[in-house]
Amino acid sequence: MDFQVKKAENCFANAENYEYLTALTGADFITRLSSLGASIRINEQLRRPTFFAELASGIRIKGLLARNVLKVGYRPEEAIKQKVSFEAWLQSL
Repeated sequence: MDFQVKKAENCFANAENYEYLTALTGADFITRLSSLGASIRINEQLRRPTFFAELASGIRIKGLLARNVLKVGYRPEEAIKQKVSFEAWLQSL
């Protein structure tokens, strides 16, 4: 799957947060994340329902169920390795 990525604005100096624009909505993305054994929380009480997922590796993913933009946070000490791994997985979808 093709995607676009950009570094997300953040006020923390060591933050490794990125925004991904994908072809999948958040709801579609959740079904694929569940195959990775991700811990997923969904909040449908908000005006724009959201989800939050955390992978065993510590990668944090959040987004809106109806949108195709994901915000992904990597651990600063493993950011490069995690980013490469996550983007390879995205590419394989």
